[in-house]
Amino acid sequence: MRIRTLSVCFGLLILVGIGCVATRRENTKNDQIVVVVSLDAFRWDYDSLYNTPVLNDIAVRGVEAIRMIPSFPTKTFPNHYSIATGLYPDHHGLINNTFFAPDLGLLYRIGDRSMVENPGFYGGEPFWVTAHKAGMVTASFFWVGSEAPVMGVQPDYWKRFDSKIPFDVRIDTVIKWLSYPEGRRPRLVTLYFEEPDAISHKYGPLAPETAKVVYSLDSLVGVLRKGLRHVPDAGKINLIILSDHGMGATTRYNNILDTLPSRLVKDIYGGSPVWLCNPVDGKADSLVWFVNMQKGVRAYKSNEVPDYLHYGTHPRMTEVVIIAEPGYVAGLKPDNQSYSKGDHGYDWKYRDMHSIFYGEGPSFREGARVDTLYNVDVYNIVCRILGLRPADNDGNQQRVNPLFR
Repeated sequence: MRIRTLSVCFGLLILVGIGCVATRRENTKNDQIVVVVSLDAFRWDYDSLYNTPVLNDIAVRGVEAIRMIPSFPTKTFPNHYSIATGLYPDHHGLINNTFFAPDLGLLYRIGDRSMVENPGFYGGEPFWVTAHKAGMVTASFFWVGSEAPVMGVQPDYWKRFDSKIPFDVRIDTVIKWLSYPEGRRPRLVTLYFEEPDAISHKYGPLAPETAKVVYSLDSLVGVLRKGLRHVPDAGKINLIILSDHGMGATTRYNNILDTLPSRLVKDIYGGSPVWLCNPVDGKADSLVWFVNMQKGVRAYKSNEVPDYLHYGTHPRMTEVVIIAEPGYVAGLKPDNQSYSKGDHGYDWKYRDMHSIFYGEGPSFREGARVDTLYNVDVYNIVCRILGLRPADNDGNQQRVNPLFR
């Protein structure tokens, strides 16, 4: 009986091996490489407001979306994971930068390493998992979700986020990865820069300090492009430059508790401009009414959030969502005069929340320009270039067709 069982197991292993080899052989028909670079909070119109010669050149030689629409809330972690999975935050589970997950009994905060590296928070299938399933080597120099074994998988090469690592070192590492021998060389690489987010929070999106950092980032993209020309498979590389959201100027601070009696609040999570709130049992209508007495802040019961935001249905969602209007900072302190000069997270219909998308390489058309992409489309773009079958997602294949040769 034992011999028979071993024979069956051995036979299954052979079949699995044949399947893996077949998959790898099938993927050799497509030898493209994708490098995805994120410039955090790089607003859609910075190319016209500031000096960006490198991005302008990519637009001429490749493709450009006049604007890319982020997902709501227009925050860093939800949107980077939407880019990776093609799912709205309401579908992948990262519903804000800070939120409570009843299914896990845990509070997710972007500065808490144990939460960031917990795979239970991350739904959907990131593009590095899709590529891994097809036998491809992947790499990530920072990306939301890459530090956790989502579906049991992480990129073959990955880094734990550390803002102290200089930007040029990150570029050099990507070039090194793409110079590895065949078999170790990644087919999908992600690279993240946390600017111009930090500078524009501090000084505002229209400040000279922001202009200087935007120009510096554009130059770094030029350094990356030059380095990519000298790696072994340079002619197969498709470079994508994008951002997770834009940035708007802030001019007024609101204390939510000015009109909201604390006796109505059971718990509240998040940060301006989006707060997730559970009222005391049976007091949702009262809580919404009190918040909506304020100018510049709007509260919704989660089942009444406007449909176009694709928000409010995830099991982790609270009973009430509080959203500040553009220009307003909504907080829980009596008076805060030290609030940031720039912020994001607002309704994506606010134009300053829109982000960028540029692409160049053998898969992209030359000099193509489209009016609008949505960041849930990026997953399908990456899968199409690499010849991967995408997992279910919220993107629209028709929207990405004009980008390709």
